[in-house]
Amino acid sequence: LIETAKFLREKTDKKIRLNTNGLSDLILGRKNTAYELKGLIDTVSISLNAPDNKRFCEITNSCFGEKSFDALLDFARDAKSCIAKVVFTLVDVISKEEIEKAKKFGVL
Repeated sequence: LIETAKFLREKTDKKIRLNTNGLSDLILGRKNTAYELKGLIDTVSISLNAPDNKRFCEITNSCFGEKSFDALLDFARDAKSCIAKVVFTLVDVISKEEIEKAKKFGVL
């Protein structure tokens, strides 16, 4: 991804958006992976999918289990500090109440 983004930056002035589950720290086994995208990605869209850890695990069935939701939030905080635009998305299988609860994260 990083090499592709670097290539695109050299070849075009088009905006680059990354859609992600926000679990790269867990997937790669290291912290602060969002900082590796600084200057390469214009927008990061993170699939929040749920308002809390319990519901996130129910919906996503992540192989990383309960640490997934906090890792996603850590990635989002890191991304906000180094990428121009960070947004969360939610799946439409959750209730309106859960959507309202998820809005507390501030980027919906």
